[in-house]
Amino acid sequence: MPSRPVADSVSRARSIHDKRPFQRAIFFTLLHYLCIIAFITCAVILFLHPEPMTMAKPLIASAIAVAVSWLISYLRRRSARCPLCKGSSLLDSGAAKHAKAYRLRPFNYGTTAVLGILFLNRFRCMYCGTPYDLQKRSAVERRREQSNH
Repeated sequence: MPSRPVADSVSRARSIHDKRPFQRAIFFTLLHYLCIIAFITCAVILFLHPEPMTMAKPLIASAIAVAVSWLISYLRRRSARCPLCKGSSLLDSGAAKHAKAYRLRPFNYGTTAVLGILFLNRFRCMYCGTPYDLQKRSAVERRREQSNH
């Protein structure tokens, strides 16, 4: 019996019926990353030019923004669930990872999934190993489009 070609063993990316939880999670996570950059920038400016009266308010405001944006992005990432296994695939937990799960070092699996969606519009669930493509239309969208024509 001939061996299976490599292409057969690679699973195709699935579509997601409701992309909004993932889009919201990515938006608030990106906002959190920008708040971190603002905080670091204010801290560096304060360190290089120690004038506490001019930089104290922006540093405190950016620190508060980091805390609030972290809380919101955490809750949004937790609510974005894998359609197949119902795991929160944008938030890394202590659960066992699938053999096909991958991460970009030094980041964890959840951050790797966030970066994958942010830059490629695709990710792989770390719990069930299923690849997803956010640009791929779901079967419901395709049927709805065909019925309109």
